[in-house]
Amino acid sequence: MALLDQKTAPLEIMDPPGKTEIKSQFIELRAKGWSYVKISKKLKVSKSTLANWSQELEAEIASLKAMELEALYERYFLAKEGRIKLLGEQLKDIQIELKKRKLDRVSTEKLLELELKVYQALREEYIEARPLSDQEILELKE
Repeated sequence: MALLDQKTAPLEIMDPPGKTEIKSQFIELRAKGWSYVKISKKLKVSKSTLANWSQELEAEIASLKAMELEALYERYFLAKEGRIKLLGEQLKDIQIELKKRKLDRVSTEKLLELELKVYQALREEYIEARPLSDQEILELKE
């Protein structure tokens, strides 16, 4: 069997047992933004080795970081959607209550003030919708 070039060989073939797992942990920690100092202490690997691994595994780190950012975005968007729904429900309740009240009641002023605040909060949650590009549609289908 011919020797494999170290730059193109998979981690499992190049590295002795256990090193592959440590490199995988390194990729995860770097993708999460950990410093070499912190990773060095956790994995008990020198900072110079980590710097070398960083160059060697740059694509894997970038890929994992992108996936983690995408997951955070999804979580953020869902949280935003929940806030919008809650604000919408609160606004409906306020409007129903306002319809029951006469304008000469003192608490109506407070209720109108609350309605304006809820409108403002909803306005701050607004995100302009845009159609997906053909490329984005293809990526979603994959």
